[in-house]
Amino acid sequence: MHARLARASALAPRDRPLRCVPRAPDAGRIPRRCWSCDNYARTTRHERACGGLMRIAATVLVMSMLAIACGSPNRSATPTPSPSAAAPSPAGPSAGPSAGASAIVSPSPSATAEASPTSPAVGAVAGIGSPAAGAVVVAAPRDPRGITALPRISGSRVVVVDPGHAVDEVGAAANGVVEKESNLDMALRVEAVLAAQGVRVALTRRADVRAFAGEYQPGAFSITRRDLQARIDLANESNADVFVSLHSNGSNSADDRGVETYYNSARPFSDLSRTLATLVQSSVVDEVSAVGYPVRDRGAKDDACLRGFRGRCFPLFVLGPARVTTGAELVQRDPAANAVATTSRATEMPAVLAELLFVSSPSDAALLRTEVVRDALARGVARGVIEYLNRTPPRSP
Repeated sequence: MHARLARASALAPRDRPLRCVPRAPDAGRIPRRCWSCDNYARTTRHERACGGLMRIAATVLVMSMLAIACGSPNRSATPTPSPSAAAPSPAGPSAGPSAGASAIVSPSPSATAEASPTSPAVGAVAGIGSPAAGAVVVAAPRDPRGITALPRISGSRVVVVDPGHAVDEVGAAANGVVEKESNLDMALRVEAVLAAQGVRVALTRRADVRAFAGEYQPGAFSITRRDLQARIDLANESNADVFVSLHSNGSNSADDRGVETYYNSARPFSDLSRTLATLVQSSVVDEVSAVGYPVRDRGAKDDACLRGFRGRCFPLFVLGPARVTTGAELVQRDPAANAVATTSRATEMPAVLAELLFVSSPSDAALLRTEVVRDALARGVARGVIEYLNRTPPRSP
């Protein structure tokens, strides 16, 4: 008996004793104190029953191990691409950026449950690669709702997609998501969907770099303003039909969550910007809901007076009209700046800024760390843009 137990123990996991669980008809004949194999060994009147059950358990375990060994693919005969070559493993949760690693991580069971207790199973988000050339290639997202059924874009239409923030300006960072990295990953997904529909796409950045070239020299604009101005200039030089800036929100309250899309009403094409914002907003909410994750719809919003400085209204820089900044304001914001009034350049096309969920919300952040939701967010942005382009004529050169 002890020899049989020893052989069975050699096959059983060391951290979990093998249990001799009898079939239901026999359960009534075995005292509860004898349910473990050790108790069986010390109870002579049940040695035979335990031995038979042990032989069955050992046989099943050996057959299972042989089946696994025989069914496993021959990895040496069929080499597979290294994960780091296409999609590196996601980094672990981080409160801030980490060099060379994506802060988009797999949701923990608790985070996934908080995001949606009844939602389908989710997987890890593909990491952001860093090829030598500095470009990142992301496969086109899955399309359960059939975005490919939309009419392809005819003619030459150009969309500039702007992944917000970069370098030391990380944006919002909480709950395992760093915004600048999430924005870049999302922009690449949107680009893949738009390109598949015949849209020419230009990104303001394809790596963790600023949009302007060369070293920063203190001058009229702060380094942030110079970066934002370079993104606007790229869109204007591309003669883009629309400009779409991608961000995620942050708040001091963990209760703030959802999606919102901004436009500016103080532009000559404000009606077109509002239409674009409305289409993007509704499409994003619909796409995410369609995969089983209802999100809060915060609506399309006018940012004409979003921020105030000494009683003045300041919209988001990439959406607003050209503005004159006085020398005193420049020096107050950046003591190294020149005290000379400066006029910014505005976008020459309809523009929107999408805030895709709140990284400060544990439930929203769990969604941002979920592959199927990120695909849905990207599809939503792309669908809204495609519907807009199909309704409007191309911009004149």
